[in-house]
Amino acid sequence: MLISAITITSVDLNDHIVDFLLRLVVAAICGFAIGYERTARSKEVGIRTHTIVCLAAALMMIVSKYAFGDMVEEAFGTKGMADPARIAAQVVSGIGFLGAGMIIYRRDMLHGLTTAAGIWLTAGIGLALGAGMYILGTVSAAILVFLQIFLHKAVWTVKYRMIYTFRLTLKMGDGVMEKIHEIFDEKKILKYKTTQKEDGSINAEVELATRKVFTEEEIYNLTKDYDFIMQIEKTDEI
Repeated sequence: MLISAITITSVDLNDHIVDFLLRLVVAAICGFAIGYERTARSKEVGIRTHTIVCLAAALMMIVSKYAFGDMVEEAFGTKGMADPARIAAQVVSGIGFLGAGMIIYRRDMLHGLTTAAGIWLTAGIGLALGAGMYILGTVSAAILVFLQIFLHKAVWTVKYRMIYTFRLTLKMGDGVMEKIHEIFDEKKILKYKTTQKEDGSINAEVELATRKVFTEEEIYNLTKDYDFIMQIEKTDEI
């Protein structure tokens, strides 16, 4: 049997203002801690976004749970029926739009899934703290931060697929591209753009992805050992 509403009793909000403020502060702290880890990994969605999401969810939960008790009691008496989860329920569905905006498909890979899932859980943590479930909310925040940090470490139980993206400026000539494929051990070119100079020579801007690992010194030596490599830019992606 489903129960869509419960008997609600008016709560004096002024008597609970300290508790409500504490819930908001704890939610902000948890959101800050989660966002700090994202910022440390140079993610676009960082401290401010996570703090605001967690704080907003906690506030909406407090409003949903306590704000309308006096109105219900005034209109229907102490036996008035209301749904205290009505506003809070919209957070669960509404946060999906924010999460969807963080997920992009770039270079044959999905990006932003972890951050989107983290935002979803951050909203849930805010709801829990807004409801006064301090232990549940703070422990969930600690677990989330632990997972985000731990799962990005090179632990032996998890095998990672690290993709390195290189952007090259090349002086084109016979066999240049074949040599590039050999050096980077990768045949997939993500971007290729050529420009003809006034002297008739052709330069090319090439972007490729590889799993081959290069140190900073090895990258520097590439420009010394191969005169057709004019510039190299490297980025890391998981």
